[in-house]
Amino acid sequence: MDMTHETDKILQIERQKIEVENERFAIEDECCSIKKRIDVLDGVAGQISSGPAAMPFSSSNQGSSHLPASGSQPHLVRRHTVTGQEPNPLAMSTTPMSNGFFFNHESLDNLAKFLSYYGDAVRDMKKELRKRQRETQQLSEKIDQLDRQLDQLRCVAEYDSIKRNISIVVEMEESGKVELYITYQVYCASWKPCYDIRASSAEEEEDSQNGSSVQLCYYGLVEQNTGDDWKDCDIVLSTCSASLGGSPPPLSTLSASLHSSRPTRRHHASSAARRKAPLSIPSEEDMGFGSFDYNDIVDAAAYHRWHNGQHSRSSEENSVSTQALENTVSTCFSIPRAVTILSNAVEHKLLIVKSDLSCAFSHETVPSRATSAYLSALITNTSQLPLLPGAVAVYVNNCFVTKTHLRLVSPGEEFRCNMGVDPSVKVEYKTPTRSYEQVGFMSKSTLMTHEQLISVRSAKVRQSVKITVKEQIPKSHDDKIKVSIVSPEIKSSSSSKNSASPPDARLNKDHNLEWCVVLAPGQHRLLPVRYTIEHPASESLSYKLN
Repeated sequence: MDMTHETDKILQIERQKIEVENERFAIEDECCSIKKRIDVLDGVAGQISSGPAAMPFSSSNQGSSHLPASGSQPHLVRRHTVTGQEPNPLAMSTTPMSNGFFFNHESLDNLAKFLSYYGDAVRDMKKELRKRQRETQQLSEKIDQLDRQLDQLRCVAEYDSIKRNISIVVEMEESGKVELYITYQVYCASWKPCYDIRASSAEEEEDSQNGSSVQLCYYGLVEQNTGDDWKDCDIVLSTCSASLGGSPPPLSTLSASLHSSRPTRRHHASSAARRKAPLSIPSEEDMGFGSFDYNDIVDAAAYHRWHNGQHSRSSEENSVSTQALENTVSTCFSIPRAVTILSNAVEHKLLIVKSDLSCAFSHETVPSRATSAYLSALITNTSQLPLLPGAVAVYVNNCFVTKTHLRLVSPGEEFRCNMGVDPSVKVEYKTPTRSYEQVGFMSKSTLMTHEQLISVRSAKVRQSVKITVKEQIPKSHDDKIKVSIVSPEIKSSSSSKNSASPPDARLNKDHNLEWCVVLAPGQHRLLPVRYTIEHPASESLSYKLN
């Protein structure tokens, strides 16, 4: 590799980056100037709008209420006249505004001209501001692109073909054949798990009789940009992360002592020093092994962290999955066939294993928000492999339904997978009715009665359906508001423990009404909801979602 050519290219891109940054700074300065001009015009308009009021101005009888001559320059005149004489009632009958403002026809014309100028100028300046902000965004994207090019070139410059040569000296007592297995670490190579979960309606229909299962396809998305093509090689995927700080940090002795009650000067370290204090043992990458003198970001390890960080910042789920991986015991997955992965940073989807996992199907609906029944499966990881956090594509009857995210699932652990809307379960949410009446003798109160009817029906032919229906019930945080559920009957926790069957309706932890209904094939059921709210008649009732 021609290192001189690569160095010149890096310098050229750095100069180009500086030019783009200077251009962005200039545009940002223009944006600040435009914003200040808009603020000035807004301030002038605000003073004009807040200055005059509808109260008469008290003037003296020496003509202080006279309007200025038509040939005078100021058309909006503020007069301050203080005399010891009594105010003239005739002078108060004129049309001055408060705070000493006097208008004539010419001043009103100028005010209209100012308002017209204000509207046109602010509109044009805001249009120009939006244009400049778009240019700033484009330049920022261009700077990010140049940074990526610099990181890639610096990564190649540090780990070129010359520096990857190794020398091994073998000493033997007698001549013979020697086999050497070399293990070394490379950067810019990573993998992450993903899954396909496939279910069918035929398996769902067998749920109540023989139990059902779903097929889980376990994949590994592998990509590498190490500079070498991996051709027909055996791949082993591991969750282990190599680092120098593999042992826990040392714990010093914490001493307690008494100090004098005299006020003493405390010398605080600077904020920069506190920020630089290490929180853990530095790793090999942090101590700069194998790196040059330039900035940390140009190191290949830093580029590797940056490269992986692009995926973790793309969604909140990836940041959560990274934490879950750190708490997982190291696991290795061996790919059963030889694969070829080119050094082009393109993801290759490798099948790790296919497993049939046992599950139980159920439905859930929130009819006040959506009159649809959502199918979900409570799946048990019956395999011997841990399911690492990753994206999941869900298929029902070989049709793509939805995408979700899987948390860390150990062998034998359960997890729930949503499988979209089931059109064979019909939900209808009737229009609610409300009635009001006055109650009480000494203190009047308003009693509001809310009535709602929910209809659920199963259109399945051979399968029973277990569906959970949820409905909001207002929760009072004020002693003056009393909420009572009339229908359905809510069983207490003690009575439900003594009963052999679970309660038909209950209040969950969010104070929402919840039914657990089992529908036979073709069965239709009505779920009535009725509750009352009593509050003082002199106060109105308001609702807020928490």
